[in-house]
Amino acid sequence: ALPARHARAAGIRLDSDDGVFVKMIGDSVGGEIPCTVFNTQTLRTRETVIRPTANWGGAGLLGVTIRFDVARPLEKHTLHVLDVYPSSPASAAGLDAFNDYILGVGDLLYDGPDEFGEIVAYNCGRPVRLYVYSSRTEAVREVTITPSKDWGGEGCLGCGVGCGYLHSLPRRRTKLAAAATRTSAAAAAALRL
Repeated sequence: ALPARHARAAGIRLDSDDGVFVKMIGDSVGGEIPCTVFNTQTLRTRETVIRPTANWGGAGLLGVTIRFDVARPLEKHTLHVLDVYPSSPASAAGLDAFNDYILGVGDLLYDGPDEFGEIVAYNCGRPVRLYVYSSRTEAVREVTITPSKDWGGEGCLGCGVGCGYLHSLPRRRTKLAAAATRTSAAAAAALRL
């Protein structure tokens, strides 16, 4: 059996960027490809089917961007947004202090806060896309931010960030609430016996 964290398509393990998956998509236009996908947030796999077609109304065959990447510990490329200063680029972009987590910059995964800072500094004065997870909504959103040194404070973004174990993504409340509801229902049923 394959380890649970490996993605598969049509039974083929996808653990290298060798073009096999891209070829498989092209060869399967009008058909189906059964896939096993891994969710880095829930640390679970799920089965799905993709149906490549050129007739969906946009570019490409799937309507998504797929990038080969190696799953690394989330702590390496997750930054917890801490303080967000008034009138800063972070404030203008709507970053939510203590509730938002920066997951990626454009099409890049950064390797820790230093590399994130280098990417931001390099793009000072230019709009940058961030992928941000909100612990309030339990969803990922795309945020456009324009780093600037002219906002009146320190840094290009105007927010503090933290990383490591103490700043890791929180467990999902919806999942915990469902488990609590099941436990409460079972306890109530036991009391009625």
